[in-house]
Amino acid sequence: MNEIVPSDRLVRYGMTGVGGTAAGIGLLILSGFAGPGLSILGLIVGGGLTAFGLSSSSKAKSPDDRTGGLVAAGAGALTVIASLPLIGGLAGGMMSLAGFGLLGYGGYSLYKFISGLRARR
Repeated sequence: MNEIVPSDRLVRYGMTGVGGTAAGIGLLILSGFAGPGLSILGLIVGGGLTAFGLSSSSKAKSPDDRTGGLVAAGAGALTVIASLPLIGGLAGGMMSLAGFGLLGYGGYSLYKFISGLRARR
């Protein structure tokens, strides 16, 4: 029997679903910029994302905003590392694996969100 899911849990499922899916797509796009060998585009995009993340985290007023900036800076730094020829293959593979993992987690959370909405009918 379908039980009604509390609103706070339903909101959390929706937010983690959208956030996880968006982060997974973002990581897969960034891993695409960091191709095999030395990728100049990956270095530029990763460096820009790192600078933007550090800049936004230093200007943040709340800890949650600071965390978002640091996560963006970390993803940019990982893109720069993945763009380098010697260790780039391992970092690029890790980025792809993390991207697919986040897509799966986001999809599962969205499934729980939609199931919770249907139980409210």
